[in-house]
Amino acid sequence: MSVREYVKNALISFKSNKMRSRLSSLGIIIWILSVVVLLALWQGAQNSILSNIETLWTNLLTIAPGWSRQTNVRWAWWWLGSQNVLTLQEADLVSKIPNVRLVSPEYNSRKQVIYTSNNAQETIYGVTPSYLDVRDSAVEFWSFITQSNMDNADKIAVIGSNTATVLFGSENPIGKDIRVGNTILTVIGIMKAKGTQWFWNADDVVFIPLSTAQERMFGTKYLSDIALSVTQPNLVDQTKTIITDTLLKHFNISDPANANFNILNQADVVATITTVTNTLKLFLSSIAAIALIVWWIGVMNIMLVSVTERTREIWIRKAVGAQTRDIILQFLCESLVLCLIGGIIWIAASYIIVFALKSVIQWVITVQSLFMAVWFSVLVGIVFWIYPAYKASKLKPIEALRYE
Repeated sequence: MSVREYVKNALISFKSNKMRSRLSSLGIIIWILSVVVLLALWQGAQNSILSNIETLWTNLLTIAPGWSRQTNVRWAWWWLGSQNVLTLQEADLVSKIPNVRLVSPEYNSRKQVIYTSNNAQETIYGVTPSYLDVRDSAVEFWSFITQSNMDNADKIAVIGSNTATVLFGSENPIGKDIRVGNTILTVIGIMKAKGTQWFWNADDVVFIPLSTAQERMFGTKYLSDIALSVTQPNLVDQTKTIITDTLLKHFNISDPANANFNILNQADVVATITTVTNTLKLFLSSIAAIALIVWWIGVMNIMLVSVTERTREIWIRKAVGAQTRDIILQFLCESLVLCLIGGIIWIAASYIIVFALKSVIQWVITVQSLFMAVWFSVLVGIVFWIYPAYKASKLKPIEALRYE
């Protein structure tokens, strides 16, 4: 028989066994959708995050408390409280380094913010006037923190757009008092919305003068981090090296491995985000693999049932001269045609789903995911139909008589 005849017989078999064909297609549907849609979700999320990073803060460096070595064990600062490293003294030192344009010393912590009966858990940022420029932010209404506010440690606040909505609704927040912990602050401005950046909402914030945060609210002289902008993006790496050497000398640390601070630039952030998204890809692929295993078992069971149902047909074909090879090829051809047709149909369905949900998140269907879906579909059609096909080819006349 020619390939054309095998395909023709496969299509005839599908027509005469619609329920079995539909059940087999259901397994294909589940797995193709799992692979294509989940990988599209991962690729879209990764592209969206990395594009945001690449378009923002190309000249930004962030100095943060790093690692502390205690009893020959290295611990993260956020566990041991070794964030007591950076102060305004270090910020002033860094500001004098060549190629450093502006410095933004910052302190942040989480606090409950209350206005009348409304409240929200927000991130409180103690900042200086340079924050807007260094962090590429802007005020939507009224004003930001001034040097006069810093000098007097004024009890004022500039709130994020989402914070304004949660606390005030449609009411104008300007001039109203909010309570942050035990401190009463007067709202003097609302930040321009920035939306979700990476994994947090940049509009769920309250900005207060750094002096107010340190002296009145948190009672500390230390900083959470020091952000700084470099005069030119191509000088970022060079400036990072100079700052590292300067701070090591300042802290009297001879071995860079023992540094109690970290300096992050855009490349570091991109590498970290890529690692996280690749882990997400592995997780999503694991889900698809589970669906694939379920499909494998279901497909082989359905084909074994098919062999039983078609005992008479198979023996008649052998009786009129069909060889073992012909029976095996017939079943394999049926499986391949079914997998290919089902795969193509549900790749199209995946495109429809991705297009329909594109307004929610940036989905990206890659050639890699399509190739993987079709390839595994064909591979499973070959591997997991070999046993049922072989079993069909080895049927004996007595089995056909018993079936009758």
